[in-house]
Amino acid sequence: MKTKILSLLLVVGWVAMVCVVSCKKKDTTTVKDTLDAQVQQHNSDADNVKNESDQADQDINNSIGTSSLGGRMAGVASSPLCGVTIDSSQIASRILIFNFDGTTYCFSPSRLRTGSIKVQLTTGTHWNDAGSVLTLTYINFKVTYPIANSTAVKSVTFNGTKTLKNVNGNNWIGFYFSGVALKYQERALGIRVKFESGDTATWNSARMTQWNYYGITGNPLGVPVAYYAFTANGDTTVNGHATTDSWGTNRYGFPFTTYYQGAWASNTYCGLWRPNSGALVHSVNGNDYTFTAGVDPQGNLSSSTCKYGFKVSWTSGNGPQSVVLSY
Repeated sequence: MKTKILSLLLVVGWVAMVCVVSCKKKDTTTVKDTLDAQVQQHNSDADNVKNESDQADQDINNSIGTSSLGGRMAGVASSPLCGVTIDSSQIASRILIFNFDGTTYCFSPSRLRTGSIKVQLTTGTHWNDAGSVLTLTYINFKVTYPIANSTAVKSVTFNGTKTLKNVNGNNWIGFYFSGVALKYQERALGIRVKFESGDTATWNSARMTQWNYYGITGNPLGVPVAYYAFTANGDTTVNGHATTDSWGTNRYGFPFTTYYQGAWASNTYCGLWRPNSGALVHSVNGNDYTFTAGVDPQGNLSSSTCKYGFKVSWTSGNGPQSVVLSY
């Protein structure tokens, strides 16, 4: 039986990367005792919300780079992905509208996207400039996709506004030759989320992501790869936790908070979906689950260059519990 414990989605791109953690549990009784259906559903929701939000960010960032809004002397934005048309009629006011056709299947697994995202440069002259800010407004932005091994489908619909700040600017010469990091800050307050069941939730987020480049190296298989390092951390204080990443009210009306105990770090050498270090706490309705990345098969912090997996710790009626799961 395959059970999703938690998916932490930090999408690869200018602002974020995807870090998806799925795990196999052989003992279904242990699964039942560990996480009830509502907690499992919330973890799946957190997966989908962050994944689809960040995928849209990546599309927008790549598209803006082709326009005068991104720093080019001239030109309109164009989408590098499918199923999107861009209305540039308001570019003189630093506004682009991304319209999703709702009929073109994109990505893997297949997804349909409909609705619109309004993108406005609200601070700075160009998005490539340090300190520039994009304001993104979701307008019935809906993503529909099939459930694995099922004829059913899931969907998530976004309405609301968030901002992305380009902290250092896109200094590509400095990034590739002088060690200058690409750094992005996200803020979202009161994003309204609706699921295929009709249930709704409220999502807030505050995170800082950073990319560094260290040249070309051979990966564990001996294949030359560009060595990028990625880190992510929560960036606000909620309930006394100064590194909170996201919080709000889930589809069941329960409060949730996710905060880091140590920044998550990964790289292209070991794989962007295989964090080498970091820890966070995922709290749902007062129940805490701690995720520690970069452990060995016994659950101890690993000294290996590339790590085995992560450890989940929680407290039940039987006292402290834990399980070690591979990437």
